[in-house]
Amino acid sequence: MHKINALIISSIILFILGCEDKNTSTHAIPIENTTEVLNQTTSSESDTNRFKITRQNASNMTPDDYTNLSDTFKLSNMQNKMYTVSVSNKEVIYKENTKGIVLVTFFATWCLPCLHDIPYMNDLQKKYKKELLLTGILVQDTSVEEKLRSFLAKYEVNYFVSNSTENNDFASLVAKTLRLPKDFSIPLTVMYVGGKYFTHYEGCVPIEMIDYDIQQALKMLKK
Repeated sequence: MHKINALIISSIILFILGCEDKNTSTHAIPIENTTEVLNQTTSSESDTNRFKITRQNASNMTPDDYTNLSDTFKLSNMQNKMYTVSVSNKEVIYKENTKGIVLVTFFATWCLPCLHDIPYMNDLQKKYKKELLLTGILVQDTSVEEKLRSFLAKYEVNYFVSNSTENNDFASLVAKTLRLPKDFSIPLTVMYVGGKYFTHYEGCVPIEMIDYDIQQALKMLKK
């Protein structure tokens, strides 16, 4: 009789322990979301820089940040639309443009973070089409015209994209005015208001951040 009772008690204890193990497993931390973060933090330095989020405001700049650099560039797309762009220190003027805000994004078809930005840029151009000129500048990109045309169609790019031979020189000069290294990370997006530097973003940034800055720029233009 005692052996039977001992057997029953042992069975009950094992059952309880088994339930506790199952309950513990249901509260395990999921790894799906953390895996992506770990992959980014353990990637090479160049890849990490492309994901870096940086925003700098013109009000934080000192006179020493401004360099005496100037030049003029011809930026054109495959539809032969052309902008004459003058750079003078931190002022960038699109001669043929009448809109108050200019957003310049430097990117390449081979840059994965750049591809991530395209749908958001499309949204911004659509939302602020009356106030915003958005221009994509291909840099360090050797895509032939047919390949580029296919790329723009695939991602439904709805803003001006320059494939001019002067793109790299333009990008280099703008980077110098921002005190960025020669091998700066892309995507690099710069906002100008009334031709004057307003802010810039290094790497992929939340669309809400750029949208907020555009709204602040619009308020400034109304004053």
